[in-house]
Amino acid sequence: MGRPSLKTRRRDDLIRACIQTIHEDGLESASLARIAKRAGLTAGIVSHYFADKAELMEATMRHIGDRLGQEQAHRLRDAKTPMERITAIMAANLAAEQFRPDTSAVWLSFWARVNHSPRLARIQRINAARLTSNLRHPLRDLIPDGIPNKEEEVRRIALVLSTLIDGLWLRAALDNGGVDPDRTLGLALRTLEAELGHLTHPYQTAPPVPPPLARHNEQASEP
Repeated sequence: MGRPSLKTRRRDDLIRACIQTIHEDGLESASLARIAKRAGLTAGIVSHYFADKAELMEATMRHIGDRLGQEQAHRLRDAKTPMERITAIMAANLAAEQFRPDTSAVWLSFWARVNHSPRLARIQRINAARLTSNLRHPLRDLIPDGIPNKEEEVRRIALVLSTLIDGLWLRAALDNGGVDPDRTLGLALRTLEAELGHLTHPYQTAPPVPPPLARHNEQASEP
């Protein structure tokens, strides 16, 4: 493989500088001038590689998403069974790399901007859809064929797990968030086990509870 071009190296330098600047100064203070200075470039030369700050931010979000995808692919190479594959996916999304201060700062900053940036929102939709899709494949092999509405259950559990992964990451990434990053995978796996166990051994239906008005009337009629 040949050496990357100067343009590729400069773009990578700017993306790394963008990550560090967001981490140290915050998204709003991460001006092109500051990012360029950290990369050892002049502010004027940035336009040769990115049209504006929005494009650099988009490239940075894609970059950290690609790193996550590479971590997931690496873990999946050694996964043989459906449970190992789904564990590998969840482990990649909750790996130590995802809790690094600079990585966390970028994800949190971008999530805060998603509702105000159609370009970032599109990347977030792609990331979320990719995670849900990746979870569905091993779930289809984990859930027995005799389960009623199997495909619906696959979609439901994939949504539960993807939402849980995002929530666990957020709580663990925040200072004093109340969740230890080292425990996140275990919590996710326990939820998966509970969901699968519920499908094969559903809970017994609880007896109906009398409506509040009926109970009130019964009490009122007592002597």
